[in-house]
Amino acid sequence: MLLRPCGWTLLGCSLLAPGAWAQTAVPTATVRAPRRPSWDDPSATLGASTSIDLRERAQLAAGIGSLLEEAPGLHVRRNGGDLATESLVLRGASSAHLTVALDGVVLNDAASDGVDLSAIPPALIERADVYRGVGPVRLGVGALGGAIDLRLRDVSERPVAWAAAGAGSFGARRASAGAGAGVGPLRMLFALNYRGTDGNFPYYEPGNRTLSGGRVTDRVNNGGDALDGLYRVCLGAPASRSSGCLLVLGGWMHRGVAGPGETAVVGPFQEQRRLLTRGSWAWRLDGWEVELSGTAMVRGDLFDGRGAAGGVSITGYRATSDTWRAQGEVRARRRSGRVTHEALLRGRQEGFVPGAGATLVDASRRALTAGLESTLALGPLRASAGFVAEAIADETPSRSEAMNLLSPRLGVHLAVRPWLQLRAHGGLAARAPTLPERFGDRGVIVGNASLRPERSRFVDASLAVETRSGSWRVSAELGGYLRDATDLIALVQVGPGRFRAENFGRVSITGLELGARVRWRDHLTLTLAGALVDPALVGDDGATGRSVPGVPWADLSVSVEGRVGGARAALSVSAVSSAWLDRSNCTAIPARALGHLRLGWSPRFLGGWGATLEVTNLLDQRTASQTLCNPIGDVTAVTAPIQDFLGYPLPGRAVFGGVVYEVR
Repeated sequence: MLLRPCGWTLLGCSLLAPGAWAQTAVPTATVRAPRRPSWDDPSATLGASTSIDLRERAQLAAGIGSLLEEAPGLHVRRNGGDLATESLVLRGASSAHLTVALDGVVLNDAASDGVDLSAIPPALIERADVYRGVGPVRLGVGALGGAIDLRLRDVSERPVAWAAAGAGSFGARRASAGAGAGVGPLRMLFALNYRGTDGNFPYYEPGNRTLSGGRVTDRVNNGGDALDGLYRVCLGAPASRSSGCLLVLGGWMHRGVAGPGETAVVGPFQEQRRLLTRGSWAWRLDGWEVELSGTAMVRGDLFDGRGAAGGVSITGYRATSDTWRAQGEVRARRRSGRVTHEALLRGRQEGFVPGAGATLVDASRRALTAGLESTLALGPLRASAGFVAEAIADETPSRSEAMNLLSPRLGVHLAVRPWLQLRAHGGLAARAPTLPERFGDRGVIVGNASLRPERSRFVDASLAVETRSGSWRVSAELGGYLRDATDLIALVQVGPGRFRAENFGRVSITGLELGARVRWRDHLTLTLAGALVDPALVGDDGATGRSVPGVPWADLSVSVEGRVGGARAALSVSAVSSAWLDRSNCTAIPARALGHLRLGWSPRFLGGWGATLEVTNLLDQRTASQTLCNPIGDVTAVTAPIQDFLGYPLPGRAVFGGVVYEVR
């Protein structure tokens, strides 16, 4: 079996989902972290967004995905335990239809079908800005469901230093350390993040999925290690007229490829090395803000199956590949009275160089992106209009193709009362098919050269409330949206372990979103985020009236956190409904609801030292009821392992504890 090379984020370099690193803020889930450039603040973007402060929870986190569940409408797909693939579903759109950026640098690339969050070092991230529907101009044209911008740690306001280490179930071990400070106009930050696991967690294996024969066994060959380093140096104070920054972020990951679903495969592993560098210089003069930047990304991938033994025949297969991207960009912003204009011009070139046993054809993509957005602030009214256009040229040894994409957008916010705001947004998003979707990966993904770019029209509206009464603070947002997609691209199961990207004639996705936060002083916080989604096929031969595969119809996250002095405790529940695996809506992923507990203690007399304890899947749920497509007599459901998309089992109860030191 041949596999395509992983993208920049290791998006699912697992046997079933090989891929790559290359998938006004909503007050209900917003905890503000220090901002760097003011025009990158999500509150300055006229859209539906949630900003999540990650600094406290990310230092010893296994991955980014578990930290994002408080964003309404966002569901995280996990293909196993620590270091397993993590991807996203946002407003009914899967990771291939979402933009994921790191400090404004888009990580999606033409070789991957989304971004694997498990390859992003959580301890180096300060906050996550989640944009639902329309995103900022700087994140481009391809975000059909929305976009996520992960912001790296910064030292613009005060010196920082931290060290953390811990261990837990299934051989989990994590450590992070960093330090940064400013001396005059010079600011520097250096940080490291390590994560590792043995895996081998027990799970329920139903065998041949008959009514009997199930057993509890260990999930083998799913351990791994990851090491990431960050160095940033900036010259010039944040408020000065000119400043520049150099960012270097490198990473290495090695993990076993456990095999699809319940299939045990011993031996194969995947390894990735990656390097991102970005240099930028900004000027501020007479109302203008201008930033020039250049970005280079290099990645090397290796998949080695020569020692494989088990249920899948991949013995002797070894593949290597190299991927690179060069990108130049200029952004400009002008404030003139009540109007603000922002413009973007970006050019990029991506190259894919297959090595021995490689899986992709030698291919390249050139793209030119231009965008303009204007915002009017008039008393209680803020209105914004803009567009992003992108011209793309793909080339392979046998063919070339050009595509032009356009994404206009409009947003209006009206403050009806000091505590009540009406919000509405609309626009058009578009995405070109990736190279694996078009040409296949000679393994899991079957190519479809006739794929057309997908386009999605959307509108949303919401009511946002924020009020205080004594020691209480309440913020909430309730809204609905409609996305009408044409030629939506989705992976469809066409055989055991085989998927093909297909255009769906027309898809209508409607949804409701609710986010709320109630806080009493700093002692008690209740957070709720939930969504209902109806992803219906309304114009597709043979499947009209059915649901889009892989999209759950409901998800809910509820957490209660209490703090007294240096002690804190949080109990949360995340629930997700069932979802379909196939176009005919016959094979389902079981619904699940998991509880999690977090405890922390950092008293002042210890001078910055503290301890943390986290228990995931608190009730040790390992199985769920799965509906049979073809009932056997009176039996309509069987017992199945809790799992996520593509059938990868999830671990039961896991405990992790650690020690943290942070300069205060």
